[in-house]
Amino acid sequence: MGDSVSSKDDSSSANTSVADSRNIKTVVFGEEFEFDAWYGCSSYFSEDDRKKYATSIVERLYVCNRCFKYTSKGSEMGQHLITCGSSFSTPGTLVYQYNQFSIRQVDGGTNKLYCQCLSLFATLFVETKSVCFAVDRFKFYILVHHVSSKNQQAVGFFSKEKLSWDDNNLACILIFPPFQGQGFGQLLIEFSYQISILEGKLGSPEKPLSDHGRNSYLRYWCTTIAKTIPRIEHEGKISINDISYATGIRQDDVFETLQSMNVLQNVKAAGGESAMIISRERIAAWATKRNINLQAPSLVDINCIIVP
Repeated sequence: MGDSVSSKDDSSSANTSVADSRNIKTVVFGEEFEFDAWYGCSSYFSEDDRKKYATSIVERLYVCNRCFKYTSKGSEMGQHLITCGSSFSTPGTLVYQYNQFSIRQVDGGTNKLYCQCLSLFATLFVETKSVCFAVDRFKFYILVHHVSSKNQQAVGFFSKEKLSWDDNNLACILIFPPFQGQGFGQLLIEFSYQISILEGKLGSPEKPLSDHGRNSYLRYWCTTIAKTIPRIEHEGKISINDISYATGIRQDDVFETLQSMNVLQNVKAAGGESAMIISRERIAAWATKRNINLQAPSLVDINCIIVP
């Protein structure tokens, strides 16, 4: 089984060409799922194997859907799943529990092998993912679906630096391919901002964002800001700072979002000077056009957040 990654780090040559070619065709994830890898990852291979697969492709990579250990041999994974299924539980501290879903905070230094294997798995689906082994400085937030009392499935995660000088509240996010399109990404983004609010900070994802990442964030920012403005507006006046402190979204992201929504309007202020205001009418029109219910509850129930 591929559990030897604990002996590697990001200074090794194995990490210098992550995702340089699509050298893995298909991922077999646990017993139920099989899907294509989107990108390659040379870090999955030893030095000798890397030379071998420079001109060929691994047809199937078997990845445990619980601990994310891996192998190219189906028989090995079959034996592993029997043992792992009866003994493994997602590590870390429970920080959120709502109905059938929970989020666990996993320290990359304390649970290094698990976070390394998880990060390796992410490189197959995140083009800009580069940190695979030096996970000590990160916290990982794992979204778990409790299918039954005996069946728990991680469906995605995000990571954040323990200490970010830019107050970034998210470094990498991935919803695993079988579980995409169900709103889990928006839930994790919202949870990252709830953490920022609890920490008394304004957060922002690590940039630059990929095209897909930017679209996901704009969707969250637009919806959140549109729902927040009517709630915090005072006597018809509201500022970007008001929105930031109510949502945890950093001011530059708020301004970019308002521009993308086309809800900023130039008006003549007293004395003939030009001023920019946020148009409530344009916000309502924006929401109506996209069939967005501004009264809909948040994805994250703040009463279910467990402060570690």
